[in-house]
Amino acid sequence: MVKEVAAAQTGMHQLELAFLKDVGPKYLTLARAPHGLKIRQWKSRSTVPLLNKLHAGFSGLKRKQALVDDHRLVWLEGGLPEGTPVVLLHGFASNKENWLSLVPFLLRHYRVFVLDLPGWGESTFNANLPYGLDDQVARVASWMQAHVSGKAHVVGNSVGGIVAGLLAGRHPELTKTVCLMNPAGAKGSNATRFEDGLRKGQNPMIVESLAGAHTLLSLAIHSKPIALALAPLMAQDLINRRHVNRHLFHQMFVNAPDESKRGMCNIESPALIMWGKEDKLVHYTGAFLYQEVIPGSELVLFDQVGHLPMVEIPMKTTKTLQNFWKSVESE
Repeated sequence: MVKEVAAAQTGMHQLELAFLKDVGPKYLTLARAPHGLKIRQWKSRSTVPLLNKLHAGFSGLKRKQALVDDHRLVWLEGGLPEGTPVVLLHGFASNKENWLSLVPFLLRHYRVFVLDLPGWGESTFNANLPYGLDDQVARVASWMQAHVSGKAHVVGNSVGGIVAGLLAGRHPELTKTVCLMNPAGAKGSNATRFEDGLRKGQNPMIVESLAGAHTLLSLAIHSKPIALALAPLMAQDLINRRHVNRHLFHQMFVNAPDESKRGMCNIESPALIMWGKEDKLVHYTGAFLYQEVIPGSELVLFDQVGHLPMVEIPMKTTKTLQNFWKSVESE
């Protein structure tokens, strides 16, 4: 019986990694390779610090930083001091500021932590270190152990959703609940043009121009007005980071998750899978695979919403999260 359970978990673990294993070799062979010298010479010229100063005036969020393992990590923190912690993890080509529209709706009842993942936003990037998913999960776990008091509601979007799911599978002592929001990596029954493009070495996540920024935002956000408004605001950061982003994307495949480690199929905490059905980056049918992989997980699909529910429908996203958290607490 024990062997049968172990075999079933191994099968589920392979299922949750299937897309990465399928796409990785093709992408690494066909995609443009990172430029080592330009990666090492890269310097951030982000407008993010100014945005944080403006936002802090009405949200009350405090910018914090600390050395955790091999990185200086930066995060925003605020809300109810004694509230249950909520940890928000952004996706690829993004930063903690992706959550700013949603955060105000959480501050009254929760202690909110909005992290720049290692290598992203204002957190340290080091060209000499690995940035595989296992590396990122370990760094986030170390940060939570040092700076987040008590088990947290962990919410991850896109690649942050994979990090959140693996974190919950490997660190139940840190995770009260987990939400995978449009998580990358699942091999759904259908594929988007973006997913098909990766198999040909094409990657609009690597932005080289304003037009490229608009293409990426149009894929990520179903609302055309929001995509049009955000593209020029995000373009310069995306263009400036293009060499680093190419390197980080390669790193996910070069340093693929270790199948001998615990995965999402080992999640013990209550889990919610949330997905916008108009996602043009990761097809929403991947939600059904994750629901099969994660025991007892709940599923919520949003019509007329893309890859970033917290940007397009922050109030509805917050309400869905809070209803899920309350249902867990009432059990």
